[in-house]
Amino acid sequence: MLQAKTEYGNIITLASFTKEEISVLKEQTQFFCPACQKPVIVKAGSKTIPHFAHRSKSECPALEGGEGPYHEKGKLLLYQWLKHQHLDVRLEEYLPAISQRPDILIKLKHKTVAIEYQCARIASAEIITRNEGYYREGIVPIWILGANRFSRRKRNELKMDQFQLHFMHQFSTDFPLTLYFFCPNSLRFISFQDLYFTALQRATGKMVIRKLNEMVFTDLFKASLFPKQQLFQLWKQEKRLFRIRPSRRVYGRELAWNQWLYLNSVHRESLPSVIYLPVSAQFRMKTQPWDWQSRLCLEIIYPLAAGETFSLQQCMHLLRHHFRDSTSFPLIKSAANPIHQYLQLLQQLGIIRETSPNYFTKENPIKFYKHIEAALDGDAQLIERLVKQNMGMIRE
Repeated sequence: MLQAKTEYGNIITLASFTKEEISVLKEQTQFFCPACQKPVIVKAGSKTIPHFAHRSKSECPALEGGEGPYHEKGKLLLYQWLKHQHLDVRLEEYLPAISQRPDILIKLKHKTVAIEYQCARIASAEIITRNEGYYREGIVPIWILGANRFSRRKRNELKMDQFQLHFMHQFSTDFPLTLYFFCPNSLRFISFQDLYFTALQRATGKMVIRKLNEMVFTDLFKASLFPKQQLFQLWKQEKRLFRIRPSRRVYGRELAWNQWLYLNSVHRESLPSVIYLPVSAQFRMKTQPWDWQSRLCLEIIYPLAAGETFSLQQCMHLLRHHFRDSTSFPLIKSAANPIHQYLQLLQQLGIIRETSPNYFTKENPIKFYKHIEAALDGDAQLIERLVKQNMGMIRE
């Protein structure tokens, strides 16, 4: 912890003192944990941010796992950045009602914001519990990941795992999906917004990297959208790679999908171009976009004759095991449905038509291909059609 109380009740931030001053304080002052009131000791080595620690194993309700110097440095820098903006900001303030101690607490006119700077992995259950506690107290949680969790693949693409999904923000239903990162060494702040998952562990979006001292707190709530033309052109490349990707050893769900294709006498090279399209709510699925989209097309839409109908509920039932648990996304306000978004795309492409709420009629056949060249050409034509029509993904 960066702060502790003196025997007189004063809050001390150790990092704000010089080495000499810390040495004197260490000899002359007793310090106590603001949460449990137990004695704490000074830790001020040459390679660490000066901080306090409990003397021994403690049952402190706000005890942290201890993320190390990188975390302590980043937390302090974020606190100083906010303090410099003359905000009412508190460092490591203990909240007894929920037995939590956010890294930073900001008191605004009509809202309270808790900022958690997260550099180490923690259990999903702990993330959910912390957010539930904040919401019960009417506090808005904002999680900023350490840049040690930032894994860039391309200019606008990140490698993402299931852990990072918990930290995607959406402050309102029309706000884009957003991830925040901060590097205390380079003082760079990264916003990654308007995410579209090209695969389970790859996301593309609008990436903005700025120096911390060139930002203000309200910049966190500004929306930067990924241009749709750029998105579709990127998707064109992704579809091409999907078609021509060499055979490799697959496991788990990908193996099950390949076996399903085999049982249906279909190969990925011959799949219709309307399979593997971008939907912004793909993050809610635990299977690859080409997996669930192909199942929906081949098992529900393809067998229908023109004029026959099906329902969203049928699609939901078919793919009921493909969804992630909704509790995995505590920071997202929208209940956007990836299946409905995909059906809307198929409607825009003239394959189906919504005749009444959540009921669809098949309008035109779904075209399969006989060879890879025709498939690649068909994919390119479909993407160009989407670009020309300037179709965006509809958020609900």
